[in-house]
Amino acid sequence: MRTLIFSLSFLFLANLVSAQQVNKTFPFGGLTRQYIEYVPSIYDGSEAVPLVICLHGLGDNMTNFSGIGMNHVADTANFIVLTPQAVGSLMGNAWNSGASSGGSQINPNVNDVGFIAALIDSTMAHYNIDQRRIYVTGFSLGAFMTNRLACQLGNRIAAIASVAGTIGSSLNCTPNRAVPVCHFHGTADGTISYTNNSYGLNVDAFIDFWVSNNICDTTPIVTNLPNTAPDSMTVEHYVYGNGENNTVVELFKVNNAGHTWLFTPNNDISYTKEIWNFLSRFSSTDWVSIEKKTTDFELKVFPNPFNSHIQFESISQDLIYIELFDNIGRQIFNGFHNTNDIFSMEHLHSGLYIMKIYSKDKTPLSIQKLIKQ
Repeated sequence: MRTLIFSLSFLFLANLVSAQQVNKTFPFGGLTRQYIEYVPSIYDGSEAVPLVICLHGLGDNMTNFSGIGMNHVADTANFIVLTPQAVGSLMGNAWNSGASSGGSQINPNVNDVGFIAALIDSTMAHYNIDQRRIYVTGFSLGAFMTNRLACQLGNRIAAIASVAGTIGSSLNCTPNRAVPVCHFHGTADGTISYTNNSYGLNVDAFIDFWVSNNICDTTPIVTNLPNTAPDSMTVEHYVYGNGENNTVVELFKVNNAGHTWLFTPNNDISYTKEIWNFLSRFSSTDWVSIEKKTTDFELKVFPNPFNSHIQFESISQDLIYIELFDNIGRQIFNGFHNTNDIFSMEHLHSGLYIMKIYSKDKTPLSIQKLIKQ
């Protein structure tokens, strides 16, 4: 599965003059991973900003894919952009996305889900990131990877937008929440077919999956975008609304478009702008501390960050129920504890953890972000 390499050098050269765009490396899983970090000049750290992660296609690289121009949107919308690079393979740089043909996958032993989770943690440690507004978008194999993250890292991803790639046939997608999804696909795509996808779900089945997962309306509202560009393409916009927790599934069906990323004014639609318009509407409630407070129950968890243990402190000695999750949403343990307990965390690896705390009758009390040094 080869993807179209963008010819967008003029956009990338424009980016080079900006001191905010930096090539960085990150050690993970025994490999040195690479990514581009873009911080807009208007960012000053005084307020939490969104994070947008952009994933390239098979055989592409982070430098070329930064040419989709998400940094230009960030300059006015004030968010940070990460464009990571996949690990090399015989077929070029490739994500372990779950896309497969005949049961064969590329880079099946690379932990890309863990890498993206760790990259989010690292960025949050250095910048004031709004943990409720972390978004992912991708093209082709990067779109398959985007959907894998929604399937397996949904507690951290507020919304996704995928272009020319769906859910891979080797992926068992079991999201733990409703996820807002926007998808763009050309009907003349000869690489990832609209109706006969060799690597995963066809577009219709893909949309049906997310509509069902999000419990959206099964009958969409359909509109046609103005046909302003002489590109022999037309765009149909499908909106499946009223999903659980105000989620939605949207499809931009581009008639006669191939395996490519479209821009205005040469086309009727700018994928980059539409993607941000979609993503920016959503925030994840999973990471928001529950503001339920009562005069007889106030809970403090300390120290944070911690080394070997944490301790609870409350004005009332009460029984609480705890669930602890790692940074990709896997539950590590759960159980009842007293509010004056000292909790051993020596067995945990360094990184980010989420602790959900309930009363003894399992009424939600708070959600704590904990960092082990």
